[in-house]
Amino acid sequence: MKKWVVVCLLGLVFVFLTACDRDEAEESVGSNLEPTELRIALLVDDGNPLSVAAFDDFRAGLEAHIGMPVRIIEDATHLVGIEAMRAGNLDIMWGSPFVYLLAREVMDVERLVTTDNPASINKTVFITAQDDIQTMADIQERSFAFISPSSTSGYFYPLYHLMNTFNLTRMEVEAGNFFRTVAFSGGQNTSITGVVHGDFDVAAVGNLNLSILIASGIIDADDVRILGATEIIPFPGYIASGDLPRDLIEAVRAFLLAYDNESYFNARFGTADTRFVLPCDDQIVHLISMAEVLEIDLSE
Repeated sequence: MKKWVVVCLLGLVFVFLTACDRDEAEESVGSNLEPTELRIALLVDDGNPLSVAAFDDFRAGLEAHIGMPVRIIEDATHLVGIEAMRAGNLDIMWGSPFVYLLAREVMDVERLVTTDNPASINKTVFITAQDDIQTMADIQERSFAFISPSSTSGYFYPLYHLMNTFNLTRMEVEAGNFFRTVAFSGGQNTSITGVVHGDFDVAAVGNLNLSILIASGIIDADDVRILGATEIIPFPGYIASGDLPRDLIEAVRAFLLAYDNESYFNARFGTADTRFVLPCDDQIVHLISMAEVLEIDLSE
């Protein structure tokens, strides 16, 4: 019986190694071939279901522009998308700046475009409703609220901003050495209304979330005072495999920058005024520095 088990195990190892050698050979041959279609992932968290239908015009226009079929792959997660791209089974995917940083840890990738809206500035703002808090210099020894330990606008960016502004360590910000108390509210709206009702003296919230709450009439613009703001938080965008031919990458980028179908942008992003723009490298430099200092686990 022991001999039979050993033989089986050796057989499995041989099959595995043979398959690996075959895959490596196919990858070597395939890497020299021009792509015959462009594969783009539509992620499971890539907007509302209506955006799937909006991709019909997008796909047809892109096919005509680059002269090859475009296949939209639905229901992928970010991690699945990264692994598929690393394995050569995906060419372009949508992702946040954190997804881009995670992807480039394991392969050569390039940001094609990001989104932008002239009425939407994506950053964290520090707000208060207390009359005796007029500037950022007045927030020490007050009660403070983050959103959650995984929130970009409600934790990472404001934490890093506070550390740099007041020359603090992460522990000094979080442990109450600087603030009287520090809490995690659990939600953007909870922090905003908590400031209005006096539950927190100061809170760090997303500028877009604050604008939405004011526009909906849930709070008035005069209910809160903006004390300061962080660096601009990069919007998500398209990420391309670095193995794609340079002329194809530039052709896709040119199409995206010129694409202006308002129905598509309204269905996908909730506003017809959104457009694709070139990425800002300075924002990524700031993001990389923040991720290193805060030791952010990108896979989480």
